Amino acid sequence: MSHDSLLSFRVIAPGRVCLFGEHSDYLGLDVIAAAIDMSIEIVAEPREDNTVCVNYLDLNESDEFSLDTEIQYRTQRDYIRSAFNVMARRGISPKHGWDLRVKGTIPIAAGLSSSSAMTVGAIRTILEMSEESLSPDEIALRAYEAEVAEFGESGGKMDHYASAVGGVIHVNTVDNRVTKLAAELDSFVIGDSGEQKEDTVGDLRYIRTTVENEYEKIGRQIESFDRRTTPLSKVYELKQSAPSMERGMAEATLRNRNLTNRAFKLLNEPSPEKNELGEMLKEHHEILRDDLERSTPKIERMITAAYDAGALGCKINGSGGGGSMMAYALGCEQEVASSIERAGGTAYIVKVSRGVTLTRTI
Repeated sequence: MSHDSLLSFRVIAPGRVCLFGEHSDYLGLDVIAAAIDMSIEIVAEPREDNTVCVNYLDLNESDEFSLDTEIQYRTQRDYIRSAFNVMARRGISPKHGWDLRVKGTIPIAAGLSSSSAMTVGAIRTILEMSEESLSPDEIALRAYEAEVAEFGESGGKMDHYASAVGGVIHVNTVDNRVTKLAAELDSFVIGDSGEQKEDTVGDLRYIRTTVENEYEKIGRQIESFDRRTTPLSKVYELKQSAPSMERGMAEATLRNRNLTNRAFKLLNEPSPEKNELGEMLKEHHEILRDDLERSTPKIERMITAAYDAGALGCKINGSGGGGSMMAYALGCEQEVASSIERAGGTAYIVKVSRGVTLTRTI
């Protein structure tokens, strides 16, 4: 056992907001996201045996398992255990046991990617415990395996890339190419509704299945249909007198595609035009609200309150159906936060953050 392997350390993995492309990455469409300075923290201290003990401080829960064999899952989405299994299958495993203390500042089930941040943090922690290294992009892919693929879920890779890479990023979902964007956006206001989302995974599966089925139908009518490049006008030409709700959902994802492409150009500028950015965020929210039905009356009240206080653009975060909203409120963040709280939400002013980091604690 080397001396270095006995050093305690701390890993910080940030949450994220999706700026453009919500409900797009799992459909093979591009996204733009930003890491934020709400985070999951994992503190690791070495043990002399071969056991990993995990203390979830915020939940007042604990877990314990051996590194000697494949780790059995206690529940679906048992993410720290799955992170160890995914890495072990790739030949990366700690040489001895560790005590882990996990806590966070990301509200759970608020659309800010607390689970992805924890999984990214777990992967980075396992690498350090195993005296191995991977690039931020590779950390994101391993975290995706542990959180999504391992449990047969329907999510995409956006959350993991945002947490691992940091900053404002564009993700090309075809080749997993991540581009750091030049825009200096500084801060946002998060409004947590306190409404618990009933079934995030089920919502994602429903939207994905519905839209994929519609893409298949469109492909039978438009030769060489490509969800990434076929003009939306060609899809609109297929409309009957009363298009179905399902067709409207598919068209909404293509509108989001076009909006994300426009935003990519805008956010490649260091100082994007603030009013244009605000209008684009507003447009994105309207698609999510009206066509994908992802908002709630309370979140709409919070968004109205944010606009009344000077916000330039607002949208719901994450899968929707509860959770949180975000406001781009350049220069009046405190006023917007206070207005959101008067509307019944819990407000946080957050800054764009760097990606997952590690520091020694001794």
